[in-house]
Amino acid sequence: MEKRKCVILHCKVIILVHKGGGTTEHFFRFNVQSSEGLGFQLFSVPHICWLIIAAASCVALCLIYRRKDEVSRRRLELCVAGLILFSELVKKLSLIIAGEYSVYDLPLHLCGMAVFISLVHAARGWKFTGELLYSACMPGAAFALIFPDWVRYPVFNFLSMNSFFVHILLTAYPLMLFFGGEIRPEAKRLPYCFLFLAVVSAPVYVFNKLVDANFLFLNWPSPGSPLEWFERWLGNPGYILGYIPMMVLVWTALYLPVELRRRHKS
Repeated sequence: MEKRKCVILHCKVIILVHKGGGTTEHFFRFNVQSSEGLGFQLFSVPHICWLIIAAASCVALCLIYRRKDEVSRRRLELCVAGLILFSELVKKLSLIIAGEYSVYDLPLHLCGMAVFISLVHAARGWKFTGELLYSACMPGAAFALIFPDWVRYPVFNFLSMNSFFVHILLTAYPLMLFFGGEIRPEAKRLPYCFLFLAVVSAPVYVFNKLVDANFLFLNWPSPGSPLEWFERWLGNPGYILGYIPMMVLVWTALYLPVELRRRHKS
């Protein structure tokens, strides 16, 4: 009976992969275009499966982290942050070997910066890097999982799978630190986080215009994301103002329960 269940599950996985446009011949393709129709749809079965995997992975890492002692926690932090960096380096190296690396692959997206912020925090444990991870990097990675901009790639493709894997870890890393009590968010540090994002965004916006890139999604909104809704109302570049209400909503959801709990204890 157990063997039969395993066979059925294996068949279902194969079906899901093929539904997402995944075949082995496209696994190491790095130049897939949307017009080829090999990608997957937002909130399709394969995408939802990845979201379930992401949620399960975050819960698992949080539970594992909470049960470890201080030394083991330190090792896990370095392991996760190192794994994130390693995965990104493998991706960049693969693109270079395939002759597909370009200026558009620079780590200028928020999640690209989060790779290094996570590593710095794992090594130094600064309060500011912890605040950045919690307030910006974690929700940014979570939004990327919900509205991935790599949908043109098949589900069973190296870049697609690597992107899901890295963004899951970028979401899980600050989340496990938060639930483990290592990151203690304070709303009074939010202005500094906002200032950091503003200072970074200005040169990135100019760079986007110079090379026709879309880092931080400041040149055009990610397809299917809430930024597209703001573009319909405010146009381009007016949609960029949509980041402000989105940040207010996200920060309210992340910080209000924390501040209420802190005041209740005091």
